Amino acid sequence: MKKEYPKFKRGEVEIYFSELPKKEQTEIEDYVKYRQARGITSNNPLMDLRRHVIQLRFIFGESISKLTLNDLREYLALLTRAKLKEHTKNDIKVNIKNFLKYKFKDWSQRFTELEDIRLSSNTRNEEKLNSKTILKKEDIETLMKNESKMFWKAFFITQYEAGLRTKETRLLKWDDIKFNVDGEISEIIIFATKTKKARPVFVKEATHYLKLLKEQQERTEEKGVYVFHSKSDLNKPIDRNSISVWMRGLSKKCGIGCWNYLLRHSRATELYRLAKQGKIAKDTALAFMGHSADMSDVYTHLDESEIKKMLKDQVYKLEELPPKEKREFEEKLEEQGKQIDILRIEIEKRRQFDPILDQLVEDMLKKKKLEVKGK
Repeated sequence: MKKEYPKFKRGEVEIYFSELPKKEQTEIEDYVKYRQARGITSNNPLMDLRRHVIQLRFIFGESISKLTLNDLREYLALLTRAKLKEHTKNDIKVNIKNFLKYKFKDWSQRFTELEDIRLSSNTRNEEKLNSKTILKKEDIETLMKNESKMFWKAFFITQYEAGLRTKETRLLKWDDIKFNVDGEISEIIIFATKTKKARPVFVKEATHYLKLLKEQQERTEEKGVYVFHSKSDLNKPIDRNSISVWMRGLSKKCGIGCWNYLLRHSRATELYRLAKQGKIAKDTALAFMGHSADMSDVYTHLDESEIKKMLKDQVYKLEELPPKEKREFEEKLEEQGKQIDILRIEIEKRRQFDPILDQLVEDMLKKKKLEVKGK
């Protein structure tokens, strides 16, 4: 048994699994199939339970068949002291408990009904979701201005403005977007990963960045099925680990505590605040976020006009370039403007001596203006 709960590096668990005896590998894979047959159809939960069982084997250091009650208690003590979030520990405990019931026919007697596996109740608002952590308009602007890549700018503003779950943003396809259905406002059809229902959402600021991203991908021949595709495969969505790494880096750079779910939570807070103020109907906020009313599964119809009015009223000062690059670009434009003025003066002088230059002058000025506009 390990002396402390390991901090697993990416890929380490799979390497360890590949070195296990074939019999143990088969047993773990069979368990995953069993859970799949029992109703777990989403890939992420299946991968999690598989990983947790392999981790138990790694920490125990022997075949799980030899696990005793004392071993289990020692393992649980390591898990309790581990630097993991409480909800993560709870997920691990649930998966281990279910696996032990599956593996040991005498689990009740062998592990005293698994009464030692107790879930923590201190998981509510673990990420400190409150009025102080909710992103403000200024935070959104700061985070956008400090992100230099169009891919991530579009991801950030789309998830925030549409109030999407991170997975919903990752799985967004170009075919799901209808650009400019009402001026700058675009419609996105979302198939909710949690409720398994489709719903329309509307965005305004994201329209601009999604269009720029689409043009960029088409120009570089990197446009695939998904808006935010994998770096290695244009027709696969970007993985969640890449999202987490990016968001941590951006948050640290800006000095703003932010994680992806906070974008959705912040948007929901804005909508429900507007509903409380009577500016939009509560039903509209519920439908936009894909939330159920009064714990029921019946969703109200989205009032598109209210959402569109809200979007039109919201104004963000979002820059496409970081301050330094923007300043350099403006200086170049200013210098080119001065050169055009000098050229204009010189041409006017020459016109006095040669009227034939008139047409050439017009052509030159038009060409120069197009060059500046293109840059």
